Amino acid sequence: MASQAKLMTPEELVACFENPEDPRSQINLEHPLVSVVAISIMAVLAGVDGPTSIHRWAKSLEGQLPSLLDLPNGIPSRDVIRRVLCALRPESFQVRFAEWISRMLADKDDDAQRHLAVDGETVRGSGDSNSGVGPLHSISVCASEKGLKLVQVATDLRSNEITATPEL
Repeated sequence: MASQAKLMTPEELVACFENPEDPRSQINLEHPLVSVVAISIMAVLAGVDGPTSIHRWAKSLEGQLPSLLDLPNGIPSRDVIRRVLCALRPESFQVRFAEWISRMLADKDDDAQRHLAVDGETVRGSGDSNSGVGPLHSISVCASEKGLKLVQVATDLRSNEITATPEL
């Protein structure tokens, strides 16, 4: 029997992002960082992109979100969302996001062995030979049975999947 996808609650998402290092200035902190990040992640998973669309998505759920997240000053504006997303430290976000994905992938009732797909890619047209810039190379790790890309990192031109995978 095929296992059902595990449903994650907003509380589980918030738990992975609680107490992050807040990169914002200490002035005008009207919206908790974890709430802005959680709204952004949920909105992107719902298929929207960009701060304006994230804000519109959140406004459409204005009746439900305050019961799920700490929103003492209501739904954050698109400018707040943009500033928070620009200020996030990618490494810290990636660690916390990977923890959330790991929890989502964990299924205590499923003894099946997990398989991860590793793929190296070169982005066509990303280099500029006139200025001496080579093309972008990256390695991705995917949980193919869940349809999720777990991590993606840029690699050196001389690297390949075998040498770059231990770093991932």
